[in-house]
Amino acid sequence: MSTEPRAAPALWPLGIAAAAVAVGLFHWLGPPDAERASDASMAGASAPGVGAPDTVAASSVPATALNCPPRQLPDDAVCIPLPPPEDETVTSTPIELLPGRAPEYTRYVTPVANYPAKAEREGLGLFVAAPRGVPVTVVSLESQAGPTRRWVTATTPPRLLTLHRVERSGSTRTYVLAYDGVGFDPTPGMREIAVGTPLGRVARAPGITGLTLRVRQLRRGIEPENVPPERLLLDTSSLACDPRNVLPLEPGP
Repeated sequence: MSTEPRAAPALWPLGIAAAAVAVGLFHWLGPPDAERASDASMAGASAPGVGAPDTVAASSVPATALNCPPRQLPDDAVCIPLPPPEDETVTSTPIELLPGRAPEYTRYVTPVANYPAKAEREGLGLFVAAPRGVPVTVVSLESQAGPTRRWVTATTPPRLLTLHRVERSGSTRTYVLAYDGVGFDPTPGMREIAVGTPLGRVARAPGITGLTLRVRQLRRGIEPENVPPERLLLDTSSLACDPRNVLPLEPGP
């Protein structure tokens, strides 16, 4: 009887069988989820009309096809209102000296009594040269109806204004008088003030001291109570007006 050990059986047939089982399981179970998602996205990208229908529908609507109302622009298939401009460009024609009005500045009553007026260097205003401390008082415009209102703006620096309503030939106009070169109480606000009441005094200034007076006629539809006072001086709210058109004439001899 032989005592030699038995030879180990060959294992390669088992390895082949195991490999075949693994391949079968792979095909039966399919690829991992990540690979499935990748394959699905690739298929969606390559297939026409498949993928993101909402995106395609939105991009297929040209913005120019929208019929937006005035002052609105198309944006992503909707109309967006444009913001209102801060200050629109407005054609402003100054109101020059009217026919029949005396051209001499010295013939008109101004807020600085007993000192002659002359034309301002620039614009339609007038200038009254006077020493520092001379009173600047309220005057009533020609054909004025109702009281004069004193208005100080809340700006920096503050501006001194007076408001006057004038009735001529059945028409009512509102005028704003703006004062420069005057020292005054800067407390902002509006109040009625009687003719002859001091508004302030001629202030210290480099060069020649005195009052510079400018007149603005409010545009139709502008109500001063509904507009910040500093905006009444803009061309969008008023027109520059020759002061000789509204100041009263000095009494005759």
